[in-house]
This record gives sequence, C-alpha cells and structure tokens, in this order.
Amino acid sequence: MQIHWRNPHAIPEEERESAEGRLEELARDHSDLIDLWIDVEESSHHRRGAEAVTLRCQARGAELIAHGHADEAPQALRKALDSFARDVRKLRERRTDRRVERPAPPPHLGVVDRLFPDDGYGFLLTDAGEQIYFHENAVGAGLAFASLEEGQRVALNYEPGEKGPQATFVAPAPADAPAP
Repeated sequence: MQIHWRNPHAIPEEERESAEGRLEELARDHSDLIDLWIDVEESSHHRRGAEAVTLRCQARGAELIAHGHADEAPQALRKALDSFARDVRKLRERRTDRRVERPAPPPHLGVVDRLFPDDGYGFLLTDAGEQIYFHENAVGAGLAFASLEEGQRVALNYEPGEKGPQATFVAPAPADAPAP
C-alpha cells in the first residue's frame, strides 16, 4: 500500500510515523488496500473542531473514506485512523461473509433410472449398480427436477434412509465424467 500525505505540516513527524505504522499494520497480510491519501486541512465546521483529516483509500472493489475532526490536527488524525480501521474491518467482514464455500462435487456418479414427476421423486442408478431414491428437493446446482430425463448422467451424494439409500444432493455430472 502506498501512503501519500497532503499538507502534513500541522502534524508532528512522530505522529505521522505512528500513523503510517498503524496503517501498515492494517495492511499486513492483506492485498486489498492499494493507495491511501491523507489530507490535513483546517476545517470550516465550527462545531467539529478547527482541524480536519480525511483518509481516502483505494481498496480492491471499493473506495474507503474516513474523516476526523478535532481542535488539533493530531487528534483529528487519530479519529480518522480509528474510523478508517473500523471501515477496513467491515469491508473485510463483508467480503468474508460473501465467500460461501462451495461444496465438493458429489463423489458418486449415476444415471436417472426412473422418474415420477407428478409425485416429485425418482430413482437413480449409481455406476456401482446401487438403486438410490431421490426427492425433487435434493436436486440442485443448476439442475431442475422438471428437466430431468431418464438415462441422464448425474452426480450425487447419498446416505442411508428409512427404506434404503436416499440421495441428499443431485447435481449435473461433471463434463469430464466417464460414460456409465
């Protein structure tokens, strides 16, 4: 991450070094923060304080902007840094929340053996020759129960059920799946 200062003269050198250390710590082990500008200026806002610091950071997929206002520039800088650190944590949490681990592809291959579309279930025949019951709710990963056809190649997970093996997940077969 590159750090750029504009008008830093109101902030003592040791405060600037401390701020840069804190920012570098935030960026450590991450590549999402790219370019950061720290603007120090006098504020025209009479209630927030005479000094204002704005941090603008170009991050992967977002621009983060944090403000700090105080009577003195070093205090304004600390407030802006606190706000920026919160924004970075929120950004990273949102990215983490959106990352849904994709399940491993189903380990078994088979074909649709029989369908009962009006009742919402059918049977699959695995490559090992085992007959597996499946309900329409087990069909997913872009595959629609209504579009299944007998003889269609599928991938599946299954487990023991009350009346025999039952599919827990039915998906399209991988493109490189061997023929039955």
